[in-house]
Amino acid sequence: MSSEAPDDFGAAEAVVSTRRRPSIVWLIPVVAAIVGAFVAWRTFSERGPQVEIAFETAEGLEAGKTAIKYKDVEVGIVEEIHLRDDLEGVHCTARMVKSFAPYLNEGTRFWVVRARVAGGQVTGLGTIFSGSYIAVDPVRDGAKARDFTGLETPPVVTTGEPGKHFVLRSHNAGSMDVGTPVFFKKIRVGEVVASELDASAEFVSIQVFVHAPHDARVNSGSRFWDASGVQVAVSATGVELNVESLASLLIGGIAFDTPPESVGPPAPDGTKFPLYESLAATRREVYTQKAQYMAYFDQSVRGLQVGAPVEFRGIQIGEVRDVKLEYEAATGQFHIPVRFEIEPERIANLGMVDPATRREGLDQLVKQGMRAQLQTGNLLTGQLIVQLDFHKGAKPAEIVWSEPYPQFPTVPAPLEEITASVQHLVKRLENLPLDEVVTSMNEALLAARDALAQGQRTLATASALVGPDSPANSELRRALVEMSDAARSVGLAADQIQQQPDSLLFGKEGDQ
Repeated sequence: MSSEAPDDFGAAEAVVSTRRRPSIVWLIPVVAAIVGAFVAWRTFSERGPQVEIAFETAEGLEAGKTAIKYKDVEVGIVEEIHLRDDLEGVHCTARMVKSFAPYLNEGTRFWVVRARVAGGQVTGLGTIFSGSYIAVDPVRDGAKARDFTGLETPPVVTTGEPGKHFVLRSHNAGSMDVGTPVFFKKIRVGEVVASELDASAEFVSIQVFVHAPHDARVNSGSRFWDASGVQVAVSATGVELNVESLASLLIGGIAFDTPPESVGPPAPDGTKFPLYESLAATRREVYTQKAQYMAYFDQSVRGLQVGAPVEFRGIQIGEVRDVKLEYEAATGQFHIPVRFEIEPERIANLGMVDPATRREGLDQLVKQGMRAQLQTGNLLTGQLIVQLDFHKGAKPAEIVWSEPYPQFPTVPAPLEEITASVQHLVKRLENLPLDEVVTSMNEALLAARDALAQGQRTLATASALVGPDSPANSELRRALVEMSDAARSVGLAADQIQQQPDSLLFGKEGDQ
């Protein structure tokens, strides 16, 4: 500010000048912009990855509300839900927390947690009140992934759970399903986690998981068996019933144990074991060698099933593996090939273990009359078995050593032999001169008729001689009267002698 010289009245005239400087009011939006940019940058920098999860249905899911949890800790939230282009399912767009990014790999699994009843267990009851949520099973290893296909059923075992997986092999899966319990000493220690058919289509591989610390009880000598339903065993002591648990009775189950003589080191993860059909089957000796043969039967095989025993004089040495029906166009006949296997180790002192000596031994047995025959194994059920035994008088035969299965000679079943004998008898009867036999029988009947007429005439003559008015009959009656009087006199004399024995010497009293 500057001042001028005073005027006439002696007062100075003021002159006002302004100075330019920023106003504090303009600092407020600048600070707000900076803070907003910082918040946006921080939010963006801390923002987790976005993932896409495909499900068959969006039941229980809601955009902006459904959480993704791991061990009940929220690690993400569903932002959007939309249908797939082919309308075959839904896609969920979810935002994960940043710290979970290292676990979004190819092996990571997602599934919806709802109230479920499966494998004899009830899970997800808490969602009845809190609502469904998406659970995640993270995997650290593997390639990074952002697109996932959600599981429709929760996994039985999650990653990192202590325990071991084992593979059981069986000819059929039976009642084994995912979640089927595994028992040890009637205590549930694991579950079935998967099952699939082998490439050969002859076996089913059932994968089970045994939780720690019970997984240490599985060793190289352990034996697994199907514990579904009621196990019935008939022995010399009577009938034995065994039920592993109520769950195994209703939904099936698998049990395992280790015989005292087979205890070994703990089995490593992924070890394969055979699955026996029952507890009794685990007590049988285990044989590793198998030799398969084919036997052709022309008669009915009703009652013969896969798994039926192959026996030699009542001792099982194998079992039936397949039964089919073949048509031979050249002859117009049907044949039934039955494929069966023999466990060579069951037969001692015959060189059956070595394939070379086994062939020589079987050839010699067939020359001695050994044949395969169908026989009734159970009178109540009518089930058949394949019986190998020696048959005297069997027609000469030999094993046809062809690929893939050698052909074993057969003989008809006992009933078929009886039928063949009856048919042979009928043919012999057809060759008899029945016309001549009938003529001879007619002549014999006529001769018998004449003899009967002559006999009737003879009886008439005899009747005339002994008739009521005949002289012979009168004489006969007179003789009978005299005989009756004589018998009466003898009776009186006997009484007199009994009363007076001396009458034989002195006579009756009064006669002296």
